Formats: sequence, C-alpha cells, structure tokens
Amino acid sequence: MNETNFFPEQRILVIDDNRAIHEDFRKIFGDGDTESLDTAEESLFGETSTSKPSSRPRYTIDSAYQGREGLALVQKAQAEGQPYAMAFVDVRMPPGWDGIETIARIWEVYPDLQVVICTAYSDYSWDDMTRKLGHSDRLVILKKPFDNVEVLQLAGALTEKWKLLQQTRKQMAELEATIQKRTEQLTKSEERFRLITENAADLIAIVDPQGKRLYNSPSYERLLGYSRDELQATLAFAQIHPEDCDKVIAAARKTTETGVGEVLEYRMQHKDGSWCLLESHGAPFRNANGEIEGVLIVARDITERRQADEERKLMEVQLHSAQKLESIGRLAAGVAHEINTPTQYIGDNTQFVRDSFMELVPVLSAPRQLLDAFRENRVTPELLQSTEEALKKADVDYLIEEIPKAVEQSLQGVERVAKIVRAMKEFSHPGTAEKTQVDLNHCIDSTLTVARNEWKYVAELVTEFDPTLPPVICLPGEFNQVVLNLTVNAAHAIADTIKEGESTKGTITVTTKHDGDWAEVRLRDSGTGIPEHARAKIFDPFFTTKGVGKGTGQGLAIARSVIVDKHGGTISFETEMGKGTVFIIRIPIVPIEKTAPEEKEVCA
Repeated sequence: MNETNFFPEQRILVIDDNRAIHEDFRKIFGDGDTESLDTAEESLFGETSTSKPSSRPRYTIDSAYQGREGLALVQKAQAEGQPYAMAFVDVRMPPGWDGIETIARIWEVYPDLQVVICTAYSDYSWDDMTRKLGHSDRLVILKKPFDNVEVLQLAGALTEKWKLLQQTRKQMAELEATIQKRTEQLTKSEERFRLITENAADLIAIVDPQGKRLYNSPSYERLLGYSRDELQATLAFAQIHPEDCDKVIAAARKTTETGVGEVLEYRMQHKDGSWCLLESHGAPFRNANGEIEGVLIVARDITERRQADEERKLMEVQLHSAQKLESIGRLAAGVAHEINTPTQYIGDNTQFVRDSFMELVPVLSAPRQLLDAFRENRVTPELLQSTEEALKKADVDYLIEEIPKAVEQSLQGVERVAKIVRAMKEFSHPGTAEKTQVDLNHCIDSTLTVARNEWKYVAELVTEFDPTLPPVICLPGEFNQVVLNLTVNAAHAIADTIKEGESTKGTITVTTKHDGDWAEVRLRDSGTGIPEHARAKIFDPFFTTKGVGKGTGQGLAIARSVIVDKHGGTISFETEMGKGTVFIIRIPIVPIEKTAPEEKEVCA
C-alpha cells in the first residue's frame, strides 16, 4: 500500500441509495466551497465570519449508491494513497448489500475508516450491530432526519481522530523501523564482537573484584589448554606463577579502586605444566551506571617474542664480537708493521752499542795498566805509546757522541712499542656488560693508534680533544669499535680520491667537545662524500658502497646500534660530494661522583 498523503482537505465517502441524501451532504459540507459553509454557519449560529479568514476544515465528498460501489471506491483510494477518513453509510440499500454488510466488507480491506451509520429505521439493534461488526470506537449511529450541526461535528471529530490515527501509525512505523535498524545494528555489533572475541589470538577476560571469572575468551583454551568449565572452576589468579601473583592481584585491586588501568608482565601455567609469559593490559569494567564491577583484561603471549629478543641480543653480541675479531685480524698486519719499525732500530742501536763497547774495552783497560805501572815506577815509553794507540783506534770522541743518541733512540722505540701494545690491549679487551666511567679522549686516541696503519699512508691525522670533557659512562669496548669503524671508513673514502702514483694525502680530523649534558665527537674526512642515493641507507645492515672484499656493510649499522640503542645517543652525518663527510656522535654524560685518577677505568 502506498504511503498516505495528508492534505488539508479530508476525504469523506457517502454511501446511500438515495441521491437526495447525497445532495444534502454536499450542501452541509459545501463540497469544498467555504462560502457556502460560512453561510450555513451564519444561519445556524447567527454569526458571520466574513471579516476573518476561515479556519474550518475542508472536505472532499465522494458518492457511492450501493455497497459494492462504496467498497470499490475505498480500494481505489487506498491504492492511490489517498484513503477516506470517514464514511456516512445508509442501512437500507436495496437491491445490494445493506449498510452493516457494506461496513463489514470495507473494514476487511481498510479497518481505519471511521463510519457513521445513517438510518431512520430500527432494522438492527445496537446488539445486532456489535454482534456482526464487533465492538468498535470507529462506529457512530446518526438517526434520520439528522441535524446539520451534528453532521459537521461528527465529521470534524471523526476526521481529526482518523488523522491522528494515521499520524500515530506513521510515527509508530517510523519508530519500529528505527528500532529494527538499531536492533540490526546491535545484532551485527554483537556478532562482530563475538567473532572478534572468539577468534582473537589475545586473551580477553573480565574478572570481578573477588577474582571470579565473569568471562574468558576461547583463546584461553587454545593458549593454556584449559576448557571453559575448568577455568570457571578456578579463580582468575590460580594459574599465575606464585612469584607474579602478588603484583597481579595488587594491579587488579588498584584498577578497581582508582579506575586507572595497569600494564604488566606475568607468567601463567599451561595445563601441561609449562609456563608462558604474558603482557597484560587491564582496564576498569563498568556497568550501565558507570560503576566499576571488575577488570577487563586483554593479554598477549609474548613468550616467543621474548625468546626472539634474547636470541637477537645474543646474535648482536656475537656479531659485535665477530666484527671486533675481524677488526683485530685486519689490524694485526698493520700493528705488526708498526711494532716492527721501532723494534728494528732498537736492534740496530743495541748492536751498535755492543760493537762500540768491544772497541772501548782496550781503551778502558789501558788506564788501569798505566796506573799499575805508575805505582810500581815502571812506566815506559812503550806503555805510553800503546795507550795512545788504543785511544786513537777506538775513536773515542765519535763514540762519546753517538752512543747516547743510540741509547735515546732505543728508549723512544721501546716507548713506541709499549704505547702500541697498550693501545692494542685496550682495544681488544672484551670489556664489561655494564657501562663504566671512561676518559673518552684517551679511548679515541688509543683506537687511532691501533688503526694507524689504516690511515697513515693516505691521510694526516689531526686531533682536537676538549680537555674539559668530563668522564663519560659508556661501554668502552663497543665505543672503541665505533671509532675504529668510522676511522677505517674515512681512510677508505680518502683513498678513493687519491689517484695511483700520487703522493698527496687527505686529512682525518677528530674532535671532542663538552656540550652541556652531552659529549660530542666529530670525525671528519676529506674523502669523496656519500652519494645522494645511498644517504638514506648507510645505517642499514649489510648496505655498503665499497667494492667486493672491502666491507661487509655492518660497520655503520653496528655504530648506530651502539650509540643509539645502547647509549641513548645520536649518530648523524653531514656530507658534500667531492669535499668529504663528517660523522657526529652525541652521547649523554651521566652525572657521576668524581673518582681518584687511579680508580678511573681507561678504555680497558
């Protein structure tokens, strides 16, 4: 059925076999002519309404002369979406249906129609009518001859009643549609929630303040092996590890008392006796009045993630150790060469001193022989001549000048070897797992010494260490590795700018600076610079711009891990093609109490 259209004019159907009755009704209602109605009102009430706009309802009158014809008009009006509000129906309408049957047939197709039965006879008693039509507030009896005012009153009241009924029906339909829509949305939402909770990998639970389980998602059974009935038979804290139970209970109590959620980790026991590690997020669970009735828990199994983290950390340690061993191996030949040079001239000078001593033995013996002869008064010209010849043969003046030089050079060589050995020892020291207080300037200097053979052929080294830089708490062994990686990279970058056969060198400049709560280290080279396409990737593992056999791509990745992840610092760079690159390391200086110099660890 089409939706009813509400017009200012209400539709009234008159069903009567007497055509004169139809004319009477049209005169009473004016058939849409408000002037006629006003005239009728004036004749009835002695008033006139010509001076003000008419507020009287307007009606459209249709006529049917038999019951079947009336039913057809009602059906047609319904189909067009403009149903009748009321009908005046005669009782006697031969030869067709009488009024009672007509009303019954019409109400079968349109029960909202308000009906006034018009009769001058007593063919049906009220009881007879109610037996056939049932008790209804839609039925009114109007005795003929009827009064015009009575007709107008009935029309006004019943059409308004019908109008209100239609509006109520419409509003009820809209309300039912809204309720249906909201119900469908709620059903879908509940279904989505059910699907989410039943298929979620995370554990979802609601627990009351006494620890009783109000809800457990099916994931509990999948993860812990317990059935729903088995879980419901125990308190929520029953499967938690005894060492973690107190902190979980305390967190749940705090959430119910303060309404503030907690995040914590704890262990729960699987049905097979094994333990899994959970990361749990708790939040207050409130009722419709906003009162806290328990705790909503969403937990995730992080056992494998924690194991993976531990394995990753172990791999990082192993990788760092492997690279350190690689660095030591790469530096070994250079260090051997660095030690070999001073060792060689120490040996040459020692041999010179030995030979000189053998030449001086006769000279040293001659004075004693001369002295003994003098005491015995037997000094002869021959003895004096042999003594003089021994002095001339030994070239004493030359030895007096050169032997001290040889001894001094040997001592310098010994110090050089000792410095290299100390630096190598400090660099290769396995270090500690804990951060310790170190002299950063000394750390850098030792590393540059160890790496000297890497840069001395291609670059001059310039160091500008800030003497005011305080001790820094760090991992010295890993920091040394970072400095070595950057130094080797700088040497390689400079080597790429030197053409074969050229004797020119570049420059590596290392500076330190105390900058508030930070220690800053800058390592600058005069190399090729970093290409634009590589700048975003240089800290990625296994990324390298070097040729095959010159790099593994781990140096800068490890440097970033050490500085950023382990020291909470930053590592960045500034580069310009053709001019070089500067790497900038910043690590925080942790305020510490000053210790005696002999207690301060120096990169060991």
